[in-house]
Amino acid sequence: MVRSFPSYVNCSKVLLNSGHSYDDVNDYETEPTSSTSPIPTVSLANGVEMPFLGLGTTHSGGYYHDVVVHALRNCGYRMIDTARRYGVERELGLAWKESGVPREFLFLCSKLWPTDFGSSTRQAFELSCEKLQTDYLDLYMIHFPVVPDHMGNARSVREETWRQLELLYDEGRIRAIGVSNYSEDDLVELLDYSSVVPHVNQYEFHPWYNPRGLRSFCEQNHILYTGYCPIAKGKFLEAEVLQKLSEKHKKTPAQICLRWSLEHGVPVIPKSKEKQRVAENRDVFDFFLSADDMNQLEALQNSPKKLVRFDDLPNKFDLPDGYKLNGRVFGVPTELIRGHSFDVSGACFAQDVR
Repeated sequence: MVRSFPSYVNCSKVLLNSGHSYDDVNDYETEPTSSTSPIPTVSLANGVEMPFLGLGTTHSGGYYHDVVVHALRNCGYRMIDTARRYGVERELGLAWKESGVPREFLFLCSKLWPTDFGSSTRQAFELSCEKLQTDYLDLYMIHFPVVPDHMGNARSVREETWRQLELLYDEGRIRAIGVSNYSEDDLVELLDYSSVVPHVNQYEFHPWYNPRGLRSFCEQNHILYTGYCPIAKGKFLEAEVLQKLSEKHKKTPAQICLRWSLEHGVPVIPKSKEKQRVAENRDVFDFFLSADDMNQLEALQNSPKKLVRFDDLPNKFDLPDGYKLNGRVFGVPTELIRGHSFDVSGACFAQDVR
């Protein structure tokens, strides 16, 4: 039986009833946003409501604890997207606890790494829950469809892995199950043996990369396509069309990119290590792009730029989780660290000196 959860709009009432004061949950400095209303949600195929915008936590660029807490406390973020691979699940568990936001109003997502496929799936899920300080996840995804060679027949391993996710879903331990980086061919295979159709396929999506065929296939099969890298890693924000639309709408180029995804009905999970950027990324629900605006942005796909490739993924299977952090873990309070063992190789818990 799938759990039911209260609406996000009742969060402040629950905070008060649970003994938290509203001020306790908003005592960080505030960032100006044009909207204080909750982030809109979209219904998955099973009726679970998922926010249209969440906080990405990929290990590229480092982990900034105070930014995550600030996003939850002051900017209204409720969805956190992470993965075992990013190496920050334990830190995120500390962050949401520190934020004071009740668990039932959060939408926590994590992903299963290929080396945990098959019989190790449940154990990996339990470890992610332990680190995130929760007994369930709102969304759990298979991170990649690529299977390590030593595991044997790839299709059989993927099928066994999906069965394990279906069992956890049936037990109510996961509110929605999904995949990430699955092509149309990968999804066709999955649909052939699945009892529960994946609720989500998380894939790259930005104005320079819009896989229409894959999105159409997902829509036809009631799989929500969600986008990562929504601002294309910031590589092309100087593009003339972005600068023009930025001036027109009095928004940043990054906000234009995010709004483009939302106009397509694609939820996004931007990441930033700066409080101001996190606030700006959230501030994208008070304007719209016209049909002409969208057409100008669609023209960028005449020179498509896919930024995330995983041809060499097998060579990275055994690298330590969070290896891209390179010790850049900032601002985790020492009193929270006590009693927790962190598994990020070489990580140092430094004060944020930006």
